[in-house]
Amino acid sequence: MMKSLSRILSMLFAFFVLIEVIWFSCESFQRQQLLETLGRDDLAREIQLDPYFPIMPQLWKMRWDDHQRALEEIKEEKQSNQRSDTIRSEQSIDTNRREVTVEKVGDESFQVLSQHYAAKMLCRKPKTQNLDNVNKQKIYKWVDEKGRTHFGEKPNAADEHRTEDLTRQYEALQQAVKLSIEYPNWAGDNLIESEIKKQGKLVHKVLSHYVPKIYQRQINLKIILFKNVAEFESHRDKQQANAQWGAYYSSASNSIYLPRYSNIEQTMAIARHEMTHAMLAGMLGPVPVWLNEGLAEYMESFSWQMNAAIAQPRVSQYKRLKGANMKQLTNTEHKDFYGSGQQMNYLQAAASIYFLLDHQAGREWLKRSFAFYGQSPCRKATAEQLFSENYPGGIESASRHFNTWLDKGKFSSHRY
Repeated sequence: MMKSLSRILSMLFAFFVLIEVIWFSCESFQRQQLLETLGRDDLAREIQLDPYFPIMPQLWKMRWDDHQRALEEIKEEKQSNQRSDTIRSEQSIDTNRREVTVEKVGDESFQVLSQHYAAKMLCRKPKTQNLDNVNKQKIYKWVDEKGRTHFGEKPNAADEHRTEDLTRQYEALQQAVKLSIEYPNWAGDNLIESEIKKQGKLVHKVLSHYVPKIYQRQINLKIILFKNVAEFESHRDKQQANAQWGAYYSSASNSIYLPRYSNIEQTMAIARHEMTHAMLAGMLGPVPVWLNEGLAEYMESFSWQMNAAIAQPRVSQYKRLKGANMKQLTNTEHKDFYGSGQQMNYLQAAASIYFLLDHQAGREWLKRSFAFYGQSPCRKATAEQLFSENYPGGIESASRHFNTWLDKGKFSSHRY
């Protein structure tokens, strides 16, 4: 009897040790995905295991009440989304601010944004490729006897002296994004497809200025482009997604769901916003919500001048941020960021990123912060930690400089 009990205990001990071995043999961003493989993505969102600590002690401390509370929060969130389906909404969309104004219901009125939303950050990092291992496509240019210019993947065998190898000039752009576009229930649009690919290369190019080279990756990305807003909304509702979304990025499928708007500039601005989320996830994994959304808003602000992309400050909107608290924003969690004050949170996040990229200390802070997340995917860090280590004077100094920057109103354009 005692031998049998001892054998059972030994087997249990070996089983628990095996679980820990499997846990730590995974990449940090893969560990939390173990819950998702059980088909409980919503539960993974609520009960988040720390990927940098042993799993068994965390499970031991997890009480049944915690599990029940998480399920109740999930139920409430779904009911809230279902109620929003019945609210009549009037949508006004422009390039700089995509806002949905909802009619007054009872004693409450609120505004929601057609942006990517998650109640809590999931620890996901989509599959990417090392740029050094990507097959490099050759690009050659030559002029024929009649003076006509040609481009091709092979050199002109007739006259090697008149053939120019452009591979090095274009390989960075060719490697940046491995993009596929699907067109549900319509033939597609060659002009929009060409523009989306151009915008994807732009977003990757801008991020490459700040993401350390060791963490720059070729991004795999699928865009589901619907013929119009009505087609997109029909698909969104069938998927039981949030009825308030006007476009979204799904980290689970690593896909962007996007409608074609009547104005191509609107479509491209929203595409840049969502591609920013996708590329940050692919290179670094999850980053703080204010940083993620702030950079996505920054990408939205671009306009083209010849072959250069220009980021323009939203001067008139920045005037609404007088006395803004940057320290408070940088400590805002996902659920609070997308709460009742989300419109101002988006605006302040956009302004904060523009401020940081408008001076050298801020640009260095962004590079070092990206290095932190690239080295330690999914590791949590407070704003105080990131700024105290990477910005002169810490978060208090950054917040003061931010308000001074707003008060002076001397904003410069950024050229890429």
